[in-house]
Amino acid sequence: MATRAKSGTERLDDAHMERVIRELEQEKPITKKDACAILNIAYNTTRLGNLIDKYKEDKARDQARRAQLRGKPASKDEIAYIIQEYLEDATVDAISKSTYRSPQFIKQVLESNAVPIRSTSHDYFKPELIPDGAVRAKFEIGEIVYNARYDSIAKIVSEQNTEKYGWIYRVWLMSEKWLQYANSEAYELASLQHIRELGVRV
Repeated sequence: MATRAKSGTERLDDAHMERVIRELEQEKPITKKDACAILNIAYNTTRLGNLIDKYKEDKARDQARRAQLRGKPASKDEIAYIIQEYLEDATVDAISKSTYRSPQFIKQVLESNAVPIRSTSHDYFKPELIPDGAVRAKFEIGEIVYNARYDSIAKIVSEQNTEKYGWIYRVWLMSEKWLQYANSEAYELASLQHIRELGVRV
């Protein structure tokens, strides 16, 4: 008879599935009840077996697809998709999984196309440097840009030319974590025009 899982979320991520498979297939395997406990699912051997079979099938399919793409350059559509997903806040790992490309491949596509890279530990006081290919001395009113200080896509609302700081822009921060106005100097902003020319919707 199946028993209820412990309170909390089921742990069906890759790390826990790999652990369960490894410990079930070792010389002295754990019990299926212990395997269910690791995954935090109700004790049900049929479901456990189905989960393991599906995980192995998905992994084999993923590896086969990655092998097919290995060594092949990214297509124009693939480049546009990778950049689009990244600008919409998808992680490199998530994009890697959906495209069957390695995280290193994804990062290379982003870097070679001068896409502003998000920092894993964003610091308002130490914004990431703007890629050379995205640096601009001046922007247009209404233009969509990337704001490194706020780690957000932004829209230019107004501008002011100052003797001390050069062009300063009033921007609307479009990321859901902000949705507010801010003032930014030109060096904090990255142009996305070259990305639009690749077919990315910005």
